[in-house]
Amino acid sequence: MCTPLPPAVPSAEDVYLAEQRRRVVRETVAALPGRCPQLIAALAEDPPPTYRELSERLGMPRGSIGPTRSRCLACLRMLLHAERYP
Repeated sequence: MCTPLPPAVPSAEDVYLAEQRRRVVRETVAALPGRCPQLIAALAEDPPPTYRELSERLGMPRGSIGPTRSRCLACLRMLLHAERYP
């Protein structure tokens, strides 16, 4: 009969690197222009707010949330890429 494997315990190095990645992402999100930091933070909530809630919270039209989100994420990707490959 098979005995289940114990859950994997991350190494100290894995824990450190994961925290470093989270720190870099948090700092980079905070450096985004305009409403991007608030929008990205709201979208990362669990559960994420609806577009209606975001519209009310951020004072922006519902129809502009998706395009703004796309621009913010593109900017975030560019900044994170620059951070990793200066």
